[in-house]
Amino acid sequence: MVVFSVNNCVLLAIFSVSCFAEQTVNIDLRNIGLPVYISKENTNETLLFEDFLKYAHGKYSSLSLLKMEQFEIDPTLTEVTGHCQSDITFLRSNTNDSLVTTSFYKYIDATAKIPQGILQGKWNWVGDYQECYDIDRLRNPNTNKSFGGKYFSAGIVINGKPVLMNTFPLVVGVCLPSSCNKTDVVTLLNQLIAFIKKEIAPVFPIKQDITVYESISDGPKDLGKDAIVMLVIIGLLCFIVFVSTLVDYLCSLSDKEMETLVKDDSAFDDSHDDDRTGLLNSELFSHSIQEGRCPQTKRKLLKVCRVFSVLSNGKKLFGTATAVGPLACLNGIRVLSMWWVILGHTYAFIFAVLDNIAEAEKLIQRFSFQPIMNGTYSVDSFFFLSGLLVAYLALKEIKEKGKLSWPYYFIHRYWRLTPLYAFVLFYYAYVFSSTISGPLLFFLEAGNYQNTFDVCKTYWWTNLLYINNMYPNYGNLATTCVGWSWYLANDMQFYIVFGPIVILALSYKGRVKHLGVILTISLIFVGVVVRGILVWYYGIYGGANGAATKHKDDPWGENGPLYGRPYARYSVYLVGMLTGYVLSINNNRIRLPKITALFGWCVAIATGLAVIYGQFYYNRHTGTHMTLVQSIFYNSLGRTAWGMCLAWVVIACVSGNGGPVKDILSWQVWAPLGRLTYAAYLVHPIIMYTYYFNMRQPLHFSDMTMVYLFISHLVVSYVVAFSVSMLVEAPMIQLEKLLLQPIGTFANTCIAAPCGQLLGKIRTRFNRGS
Repeated sequence: MVVFSVNNCVLLAIFSVSCFAEQTVNIDLRNIGLPVYISKENTNETLLFEDFLKYAHGKYSSLSLLKMEQFEIDPTLTEVTGHCQSDITFLRSNTNDSLVTTSFYKYIDATAKIPQGILQGKWNWVGDYQECYDIDRLRNPNTNKSFGGKYFSAGIVINGKPVLMNTFPLVVGVCLPSSCNKTDVVTLLNQLIAFIKKEIAPVFPIKQDITVYESISDGPKDLGKDAIVMLVIIGLLCFIVFVSTLVDYLCSLSDKEMETLVKDDSAFDDSHDDDRTGLLNSELFSHSIQEGRCPQTKRKLLKVCRVFSVLSNGKKLFGTATAVGPLACLNGIRVLSMWWVILGHTYAFIFAVLDNIAEAEKLIQRFSFQPIMNGTYSVDSFFFLSGLLVAYLALKEIKEKGKLSWPYYFIHRYWRLTPLYAFVLFYYAYVFSSTISGPLLFFLEAGNYQNTFDVCKTYWWTNLLYINNMYPNYGNLATTCVGWSWYLANDMQFYIVFGPIVILALSYKGRVKHLGVILTISLIFVGVVVRGILVWYYGIYGGANGAATKHKDDPWGENGPLYGRPYARYSVYLVGMLTGYVLSINNNRIRLPKITALFGWCVAIATGLAVIYGQFYYNRHTGTHMTLVQSIFYNSLGRTAWGMCLAWVVIACVSGNGGPVKDILSWQVWAPLGRLTYAAYLVHPIIMYTYYFNMRQPLHFSDMTMVYLFISHLVVSYVVAFSVSMLVEAPMIQLEKLLLQPIGTFANTCIAAPCGQLLGKIRTRFNRGS
């Protein structure tokens, strides 16, 4: 529950009455619907708030907060521009003019009033943004200049701290003449607060320091050079894709030949795939382009155009005919995990724009909300899938070819992830804020979000080097660039560090063939122990995102000791690699007795439920939490246990013991959606921010509202994901074979082959010595 003291609440309520209340208007504060009881700060006394409102109404029945008789703008304030003062005076002193009076009432109406539901967390009092800007322009004869309405959002803090949940300030919308600026608003409102405190001090002294610390206006934005460059790049890519698609269409083969082309070109076989991350579908696009029977000139043109053609790439993306195989269940796990991420973020990102946060906070007590609250385990599903594909595909290639192209192993992965990642990153850094307008713009320009833009413009290179989960700001997700990309940094680090070590260890033959399994299990155990030590050292009593209660001055603890740290998350990745190894050595031919399969499903289901609902009791009973020992057990084992549950699901499906679970997860519809998972992951938070911060009024939480928002975010995210995939991702994958294969050939000849020979000699001597 959100609690305001009497003094704070009353002051803020009186302050929020229209800055342009007409002199003869009596505002009945008793009828505005404020809660009846509020505890008075620092006393045991409970005050009937309605009685105080009667007192306030009797004393200030005709109060206009900018009324000439009671509150005058200090003419000595140099911070207030002359035109702003003159236009305010003109509005208040010409009430006999019908045109001025009409506009005057609109200024009153557009400015925020005392709302209902303050104690439910209605801390964002926006007024009416559109009405303010629709006010007709007036000419002030004193300045000989015209002015219209201009909307400002002002943030208020008490004793230098946010009013609500120690996170959000009280935000008040004010409609003033367009001649006023942000500095004028801050100065005038601070003077107004001082006036009110002085007026009510004899009855209700207010000791708190209540300050307007920031004000922003939603005016025309000047695009910087970087934003213009980004828009030019987007326009150029759109033009290239459009022309290429048109040429491809005009020069394409017959429908029958095109179907054959797509079938041959997008054939899916897990054993020939090089995509090794949980977000990437293992059959996204092929590495070959059929040239058909076109004439030589057209063939060359078509070959280039198909790299960028939506027609060609789109048909490959939506193909489902060959999306089958023993590992087809991975498509369903990938897509459903992505939906789980979007569902969790739909709730997580909405708190800044809600007008009843206290009601939304009750969600954590619901049994049905626990899977959403623990949606962070969906990311562990991606870690598991990534590790599985890395080990499975690499070991299968070593088995078939006797070697693995290590230069291509690293180059391909960076090429596969980075272009689309960089595109989204620079859009977010330079263009995104220009797409936001309205009263909620305050949170982008004056809140923590603005810090993320600044970090993006300065430290974008840390994202492209995949170290942003550690630097800058010690990897704080709230202040790093594209905060949700912490997953990409972790996954790339696992791929580079653990991938080669575990693959080489698991590929050993002879007397040490089990060395890799022992090493992998040992590393998993170390990962579990590391998490337990971190929980103990920092005194973490919560779940996935529990905050440190000890060593809070340690920047690593202050900025999240568990969630985004690679040393605290890698165990699930290795569980996936071990699963991929089991599938590889058995060639996906695993046979399990029925009793073993039944026991496996019982253990997996029970473990999964324990992970997801492990904190339900403490969430249900507000104010309680796990003991430190319980927290160590839950936090150290939870994520690894979740990976083991997924390992069983995959093995059960491959072995023929999946039943309806296999049928659902192997549904062919998951294949095209799975190919868009990476793009959807990158763009969906921007989709949500764009919608939330462009709203003209705060959002009122309800279950039905959240259902519609989730479905909307899901659909729009995939539509945008398809667009950016056709614009950037698909062309870059097609270009890979033109640019990276020659590099890979050179690297294999000049680097990999000599190193492989040396490694073979070392391995031979080691085996003889054994």
